[in-house]
Amino acid sequence: MASAKRDIRHIIDSFSEDLILIAQEIAREQVERAVADWQAKNQKLLAKRSVQDEKALRNRKALERIERVAEKRRDREQKKAAERALRLEQRLIASGSSDSPGASTKKPRARRGLLADGASKKEPTPPPLFVHKRRRDGEIQQLKRTDEEAAATTSSTSSNGAAAVVPEQLRLGL
Repeated sequence: MASAKRDIRHIIDSFSEDLILIAQEIAREQVERAVADWQAKNQKLLAKRSVQDEKALRNRKALERIERVAEKRRDREQKKAAERALRLEQRLIASGSSDSPGASTKKPRARRGLLADGASKKEPTPPPLFVHKRRRDGEIQQLKRTDEEAAATTSSTSSNGAAAVVPEQLRLGL
């Protein structure tokens, strides 16, 4: 009987050792699964965080760039305003010095638009000839107006305004 008890104890011990090994294996698998699930969840969170960090970094860089551009624009505008103020001050100084007797040689600024045509005191110059003469060797010679033709055209434009004297070369079709 002692041997039977010993055999039973031996079977029970080996069976319990097998159960312990099976339980350890199951526990290890469950732990590995739990770790894998935790890593997957954390990877998603880490991926979300990294995406959010990248977005925040891009936004921060964009804001810095916008601020730099705005600062450059403000500097440019301040510089332009300073230049305008300097020019205005120089004009005021120049206009203040024009009251003195030596400043009467200053030329007035040219006017633009309709006032410039009516206000100009110079006689209008005759329009240039657009007639060319080609020589036999291939050179192009521009025909020049003689002094008499130029005087005739200026006197006719200043007297009639609308009717112009046609040069003889144009009348003949040359």
